[in-house]
Amino acid sequence: LSGRGQKSMAVDKPGGGGGGASSSTPSPASTTDRFLKIVLSWDYLRIVADSKGADKAKGLQHVKNSYASVEEYLGVFEPLLFEEVKGQILQGRRNEEEGEDDEVGLDWQRGAVASCAESEGFHKLSMVVSDGLRDSVCENDLLLLSKEKFEEGVNPTAYAFAVVEQRGGKDNLSLRTFVAGEIKNLNVARPVKSLRLQRFASILSTSDSFLWILKMCSLSTILREYSGMHSVASHPFKDLILSASENNRDGDDQKRAWNVPQPLMDYLKTNLNGSQLDAVNAGLSRRSFVLIQGPPGTGKTQTILGLLSAVLHSAPARMQTRGGFDVQKHGPELDIESKHANWMKASPWLIGANPRDLIMPVDGDDGFYPTGNDLKPEVISSNRKYRAHVLVCAPSNSALDEIVLRVLQTG
Repeated sequence: LSGRGQKSMAVDKPGGGGGGASSSTPSPASTTDRFLKIVLSWDYLRIVADSKGADKAKGLQHVKNSYASVEEYLGVFEPLLFEEVKGQILQGRRNEEEGEDDEVGLDWQRGAVASCAESEGFHKLSMVVSDGLRDSVCENDLLLLSKEKFEEGVNPTAYAFAVVEQRGGKDNLSLRTFVAGEIKNLNVARPVKSLRLQRFASILSTSDSFLWILKMCSLSTILREYSGMHSVASHPFKDLILSASENNRDGDDQKRAWNVPQPLMDYLKTNLNGSQLDAVNAGLSRRSFVLIQGPPGTGKTQTILGLLSAVLHSAPARMQTRGGFDVQKHGPELDIESKHANWMKASPWLIGANPRDLIMPVDGDDGFYPTGNDLKPEVISSNRKYRAHVLVCAPSNSALDEIVLRVLQTG
């Protein structure tokens, strides 16, 4: 796109496109590009108007219990995820208008277009902004850029969304926007021409143009969700996700469940409600995949802590071997002093430095990465494989921080 004319730009689905070979597993870049082109093409005023209409579920399908293919799964969930993006945009502005966010720079700010270049179907902008605005935004924040400030009695004619790519030097923001047209149908690759975006593009082609800037919301978490959704084709749990069922060759789940120490189970029964206990028991069933839905305010973090405690302090009732399942045999119960001694041997960093950090390799790469066998990890015998670590994932750092802090505080 330039000041002289507008190219036709297609928005392909991840994994397909162009004249090249298609792939069932989309690349992260193609997935992100599709997401951003769709979102950045939207008309903010239309989103607001549609949110007040009666038919908000137009074009959305009911969520099914199982899916015949990845394509069917994505066909249901992708439109729902984009509705969630619209909800975040509206909620972000609603919170600011109600005074729930007191950050500097969340009102309309003015900026100047320092440079603009077309790259990979987007327009990459460098804008000069105030220190307050620059410090209040982060990577993947969604901004609204407009020739006119949105005020009562003003009918904006040239405006578009932009996403923050990075905060540059002093008073500088690097942004990405999409002005080839609006994506109104997720199944149609070619954007629809938009007079609004054509006017906005002509502003970008003029050096030192001034634009009004308004912060909307962050897209970081929803971008991760979108990438995760589109990676389902290569996910090890793909078949479980699509079928929502598991055929256990080993019989009853109860025979495969973990044995929770009685004092810990008594504690969980005292501190968790019935539905939380059901969730913990489901997590201990040793099924390959368990989905637990926790609406806001139902105690998800408390349930996660209970589940972690049970897994880390329990052992499976039966151990999987080549011949099937064997009942686990345990030695005599240790007294508390012996337990503490063993705990300190197993986790010495609780009372000092990690011993691995105290031993530096002598033949490593620049003295950091060992290449010899001196520090070869100990191989744990197969009958102790149930002492596995637990990997906890979340879409945001703050959610993980909360869990780690609660673990440290409550043990």
